[in-house]
Amino acid sequence: MDDPRISELDLARAGIVSASQSAPREREWLAQFEANGVRYAVSGHSHRGRPYGVDGDILLALQTLFFKAGCPDSNRIRLPPALLLGMVNLSRSGKDYVRLREGLLRLASVRWEMSASWGGIESRRESRTTSTGIISDLWLDDDVGTEDFVGVQVSADSLVDVAFTITFASLIRDGLYQILDGDLMARLGSSPSRALYRALAAHRIRGDHLAQAMRVNLREWIVACGLSERTDAALRTLEASHERLINEGYLELVEDEGRGAHRTLTYRFRAAAHPEQVRELTLRGVVPAVAASVSADHPERVMPALRAVEQRVQGGWKPRSLSAAIVDAIKNPEKWEYAPQTPLKPPKGKRAAPRPAEAPEAPADPRGAAQVMLKLKLKRDPSPLALDALKALSPEGVTALTAALKRPGPDALELAVGILGTPL
Repeated sequence: MDDPRISELDLARAGIVSASQSAPREREWLAQFEANGVRYAVSGHSHRGRPYGVDGDILLALQTLFFKAGCPDSNRIRLPPALLLGMVNLSRSGKDYVRLREGLLRLASVRWEMSASWGGIESRRESRTTSTGIISDLWLDDDVGTEDFVGVQVSADSLVDVAFTITFASLIRDGLYQILDGDLMARLGSSPSRALYRALAAHRIRGDHLAQAMRVNLREWIVACGLSERTDAALRTLEASHERLINEGYLELVEDEGRGAHRTLTYRFRAAAHPEQVRELTLRGVVPAVAASVSADHPERVMPALRAVEQRVQGGWKPRSLSAAIVDAIKNPEKWEYAPQTPLKPPKGKRAAPRPAEAPEAPADPRGAAQVMLKLKLKRDPSPLALDALKALSPEGVTALTAALKRPGPDALELAVGILGTPL
């Protein structure tokens, strides 16, 4: 649990968006469960009811649009409701404008408290409690009475105005919401499958480690996923999602063992992160959890994406966030105009065939990465003396310079001067 802030990971770990296909009845809920070695206790409440179904897709769309807008310092975006409807595959019917309004209001009204504890066998037991929400302010214009048989709608002629909480907005800037594989989300189709994927993707991460297996108690896991119906009905929902995630290549298999209160599920994940790729990404400021996730999901894109971003920066482009640009490039090869090293995912429903032996990846140039970071910090090209000093640095020196340039504020440049031994 390296990051003390509330993040997209904690939102998914807490199961705030229920995996249920029908509206949960509860306005308050409590879940206690263990996953990936961490014990959780989650207490949530929402006077409009617990978010569920398409609400998770609405939230992901809002995060994506906030990021594409450059993550405004106000933590606020305004957008036409039709844009949101299109991103979550809803029509422009009166009924779906009602669904959008209700989903936005549920997301704005939800608050939760989560306690997590870990360690205790060979290390000191640690615990953390956090209390937060997602949206701090929401403004909607309503259409009332236009279609009385439908309900209150978001006005199609207005703008939806959303302000995220300060902490939640800062984590979108860090790229944590991009842990999810958008291509996979689109293919999964059903809301329960997408909700389970969000939860699994979050729980398998501990720091920069991506677990290859995760064991959960079935009864606790059903509650954690927000499935409040009978155990047999909840299990059918989970099993349908398991089958979909296996067919899409995210899960290798799901083992169902034991009986009654001791019945467990063991999730075994197919893809693993590549340590050398994680190292290259974290050197450039990508959050370790994000680096591990995108390496596991898209290993064939990582190195070409790094080269594509660095070429643009060397050509004079100045990204607001180098790390966020890198993750965006990995997610969108067409936008960044590069070719992945190997074919993308295997056809739907088929397992990946063994890959033939390939030449090893060409590592990204750490000196080039340091030069890019130095240029971004200076907001200009480094001096010729600084470039000569960088070329003469030892590998250890380049690593120290990269670490220094990742520090916030003026200290980064002061340390860089000390390492290079020359004006910048």
